[in-house]
Amino acid sequence: MDLKLRGRVALVLGASSGLGEGIALSLAREGARLGLAARRAAQLEAVAAKARELGAPEALGFALDLRDPGSISAMHSAFRDALGDADIAILNGGGPKPGRFTELGLPDWDDAYRLLLRGMLELLGAVVPPMRARGWGRIVALTSTSVKQPIDSLALSNVFRTALVSALRTLAVEVAPDGVTVNAIATGRIETARLRAIYGDEEAQLRKASSEVPMGRIASPAEFAPMAVFLCGDPASYVTGQTISVDGGLTRGLFG
Repeated sequence: MDLKLRGRVALVLGASSGLGEGIALSLAREGARLGLAARRAAQLEAVAAKARELGAPEALGFALDLRDPGSISAMHSAFRDALGDADIAILNGGGPKPGRFTELGLPDWDDAYRLLLRGMLELLGAVVPPMRARGWGRIVALTSTSVKQPIDSLALSNVFRTALVSALRTLAVEVAPDGVTVNAIATGRIETARLRAIYGDEEAQLRKASSEVPMGRIASPAEFAPMAVFLCGDPASYVTGQTISVDGGLTRGLFG
């Protein structure tokens, strides 16, 4: 299937490892021009080099800290100067502090708000107007199954990721006439540093994570990335306003 992404400009957040890296490399195979944003410059350059080897005409790294509004503005300005306006934006970032609702203080809520919601809204404010003006754009946000089924001890994720999905659903309706699609992916148990941070590195802990999934295993970023990349392509031009689970059957709702 030709996704018609060759030459498209894609901005991928959290691209230095895990799901962001997996999506960036999949976009590279489709011939997209890539701007890779994250806090870790050395890892970003390594991913950019891989992306160029896989077929990206350009792949450049940009420093970004979603908690710092000045960083978002500076990153986007440098990105536009180097690659032009984004056709595709992959919204992805680190996870917030684990904890139950009653264990968290206001500084924890403020930090998670900046990481999971405010930073993403600021970035959307930058990338959406040019997409609308050109009549084509793709926004894909990586969230969590917590937006459909709250997860114990991840109160911050439950609250702010759900708020982001609500904002995206609202945006999707507003920009649909302009050829811009907006979707989210509810991420299940994927082999990433975040999963290990939650469950621990011990094999017993990872077996516990696998036991929660009907398929009986956790997935690799390579199994996750194709869904995100498909949503960026022309064949998905009639899909918008959706939150699609990639979770091995973890979410138990009828419309999981």
